[in-house]
Amino acid sequence: MGGLMNQVKSARLPATGKEVKFDQDRFRVRLTGLPAKAPDDPVTTFALECDGEPRQETTESVRKERPRLKA
Repeated sequence: MGGLMNQVKSARLPATGKEVKFDQDRFRVRLTGLPAKAPDDPVTTFALECDGEPRQETTESVRKERPRLKA
């Protein structure tokens, strides 16, 4: 997920209740170690616990500060 301004404290799959590992940098949150088969169909939902009400940077400033490689 790109542009999340909050610090993520935890992530989980509501369908199973299992924790999901993640890493976060200034520009995005990456969910890792996901199961090979999605636990819910047709759309998988993730629950992220943040350090406050979620805020997302939706302006182009994120892209200006971290341009796409080879684009």
